[in-house]
Amino acid sequence: MKNNHEIILKQYAAYCKEQPLYLGTAGSYGMEMLTIIREGVWAEYDILATFHPPVGAAVQVRIGANNQIGVPIEATAEKGMGEIVFAGYKEGVRQIAVGVLYKVAPSSGASGTEPAEPTPDVVQQILSAARNAEEIAKSVRADAEKIKERLDEIPKIDDTAITTTSPWSSKQIVDTLCPPIEETGNPVVCYPVAGYPLGVKASWEPTQEGSGEPSPDNVRPIKGRDSVKVERCGENLANINQITLALPSIIYGGEVDAVSGEVAETWGLVTLDGAEKWTVSGKLLDNKTDWYYVSSKIPNAVNAAPQKNNEICSHYPHADVANTNTVQGCAIVWGCIRVRWGDTIPDDTDAWKAYLAAQYAAGTPVQIAYKLAKPVPFTATGAQPIPALAGANTVLTDADSVSVSGRADLIHIIKTQEK
Repeated sequence: MKNNHEIILKQYAAYCKEQPLYLGTAGSYGMEMLTIIREGVWAEYDILATFHPPVGAAVQVRIGANNQIGVPIEATAEKGMGEIVFAGYKEGVRQIAVGVLYKVAPSSGASGTEPAEPTPDVVQQILSAARNAEEIAKSVRADAEKIKERLDEIPKIDDTAITTTSPWSSKQIVDTLCPPIEETGNPVVCYPVAGYPLGVKASWEPTQEGSGEPSPDNVRPIKGRDSVKVERCGENLANINQITLALPSIIYGGEVDAVSGEVAETWGLVTLDGAEKWTVSGKLLDNKTDWYYVSSKIPNAVNAAPQKNNEICSHYPHADVANTNTVQGCAIVWGCIRVRWGDTIPDDTDAWKAYLAAQYAAGTPVQIAYKLAKPVPFTATGAQPIPALAGANTVLTDADSVSVSGRADLIHIIKTQEK
């Protein structure tokens, strides 16, 4: 039975309960295994373990889907202290963990034995894994051709088991060998496995017409959207696939899944018309009135102290209510609306309501967009599958940003590492 040692990768650290890690005697090989436990972002990486032996050149081993590797023969060829360094890779990212020290005990050696085969380099390891996957796929296709007239005898695909009678699906092979892609931006450029289903989500926040800080003299109406466009194209803008997702209503901020049509509304809008139950709240140090205040809470608004990124207003800037003596503007405080403009406000809510009613009648109502405490689900129409193209895939949206998920192309990874 082989000796199995666990190493935990977390952030920039590598942990091992054994201090130092003991990997047997000089000249021994084939008995020591490492099990790698991925935490956090390490679960997303393609990982290389580099062994720096006590004597001789470093050797690299790629960590496969089962997260286990055998200690290479070069790592224990000579006695002394060595070090293992782990590096994680994905598109545009490399993360290196602090190394783990290991010890090789001295021995007198053994003569007359056959020399062990050297560990293949990383490119050979990846190519070997890819060839194995290709051979499995070819074998499955060949078997299907031989027994296509005897459908009842075709082995049923079972991705949960590895047996001689239950072959893996092609998707399971890709999921096992190819690292995941998770990219966000606008546009997003990635190199996924051709034909693999991409996950695509577009997100947006409310926008305002015009420019500058909003005020009663610089009204900036708040805009949402009733549709979202997502486009995927290949290299040289070939094979363009454009999807238009129709939203069930105007939504001021949220996220839509272009494949399933699921929508998560994250921003709401309140339009003031003067019919609200306004009161005057608070007194300044000079006994003058403080805020126009609506005591009833906005449904599903963030119930917390005011923050600038939690709301925007068409007629007023965000108010820092901590500075109550000089603040001017609008804020949602613990889910309730407060407005103050000028050094003080008149103690006359009827006049304030009349102003709001006049703005509403003129088609320039006072509006406040606010973050929702909990997303509200909807369903958009027009969603459809988005299979990946060969080579570079570019995904963009007319919303603020797009997130793309899938599986990275091993051939592209190999070419990138060879440069």
